[in-house]
Amino acid sequence: MQQRLAIAQALAKQPRVLLLDEPFGALDPGTRAQMHALIKPLWREHKMTIVMVTHDIKEAFGLATRLIALDRPRKDPQAPERFGARITYDLDLTRDSPVPVLGFIRASVQAAQ
Repeated sequence: MQQRLAIAQALAKQPRVLLLDEPFGALDPGTRAQMHALIKPLWREHKMTIVMVTHDIKEAFGLATRLIALDRPRKDPQAPERFGARITYDLDLTRDSPVPVLGFIRASVQAAQ
C-alpha cells in the first residue's frame, strides 16, 4: 500500500520523468505482480519517462522499453578509461513475455566478460 501511495504522490505533480529506485524490491510476489500491472497503464496514460533501477532482471525485461545493464567497476590495463560494461537493449513494446529475452541477455553478458 505504501508503494502505491508513494507513486500516487509523485504523479500528483504530473512529472515528465518519474524516478523509481528499487520500488518493488521489498514486496511479496503477489503484490509485486499487482504493482507491475499498475505501472504499465500509468506509463501509457501519462506518457511520461520512467527511469527505474532494479536488480531483478525479469522485472527489468517485463517493464522496460529500454534496458541498460551495468557491470561492476573493473580495471582494464588495455583501456584504462573504461571502468565497467554497459549493454543497451531496446525492447519491442508488443512482446508477450520477457522469458525468450533472458537467454539472449545471459549470452550477451557472458560474451562480454
